[in-house]
Amino acid sequence: MADNKSNKEASLNIFSNTMADMKWTDIKRYAEENAIVLLPIGVIEEHGPHLCLATDIYTAHIYCNAVKQKLEEKRYSAVIAPPYYWGICQAAKDFIGSFNIRSETAKALLFDILSSLKDFGYTRVFGVNAHGDIEHQVTAMNAFKEAYEQLGITACFPHADFMLHHFKLSSDEPYFYAIPPQEIKVSQAEVWDVHGGDMETATINAFYPHLVDIEKVKSLPDVSLGDKFEAWMFGSQLKQISPQGYLGSPKSYDSVDIVVNVEDYALRISEAIITRLNMQT
Repeated sequence: MADNKSNKEASLNIFSNTMADMKWTDIKRYAEENAIVLLPIGVIEEHGPHLCLATDIYTAHIYCNAVKQKLEEKRYSAVIAPPYYWGICQAAKDFIGSFNIRSETAKALLFDILSSLKDFGYTRVFGVNAHGDIEHQVTAMNAFKEAYEQLGITACFPHADFMLHHFKLSSDEPYFYAIPPQEIKVSQAEVWDVHGGDMETATINAFYPHLVDIEKVKSLPDVSLGDKFEAWMFGSQLKQISPQGYLGSPKSYDSVDIVVNVEDYALRISEAIITRLNMQT
């Protein structure tokens, strides 16, 4: 029983299967293999009265493990960096529990992480981001851009295809990689999950069930962003729209096929990474 408990606790650790749990000689070996580095990116912020503060970084870690497996299936060596979770909480900053980091601090820290990876011998680093705030994404993208330009490495931040025009990006910039849209339906909710809705609730419940208050979930009404999407994207405060701190339909979590969703997302990310690498050869 003790061994089973220890194994379960290890699997819930966001450092598990990352460089943090390795010896320096392991890090050296991966660098000598020209391994792709996957960098989990998120924040510590409120996710409604039903989810834990670390929802985003747990999600990024889940995705990184799945992406690593997809890359290895295609014979690419891959390693996961320790998670970066001190990003910017633009929309949820008015809630208790949302650690809001200054843009210049977040950018400098990300750049220094990328610089350290370069010093270790890595030349290909891809962020795997699970936090949607615009200021956070712009700051991270600028850190990756500077790393690409100043460090001479392939350093790419992810963006969804449909979001490119909001950032005035094409598909040619060498410091990001475009993730194609999802073509399968995994959610049955009528209200889109913007923050703490059915998708995030289902993800944390599937992998970290002890961190979800299911009874609270069942009592939460749907909260729709409605026509406030543009305002939300460019700085509207979440507390003004949803006093409980979520946008979506948490109670629809049990209709989400989360295993299929993670598998699909990992496939799209891994293919986007390979596409970017092929563009640079």
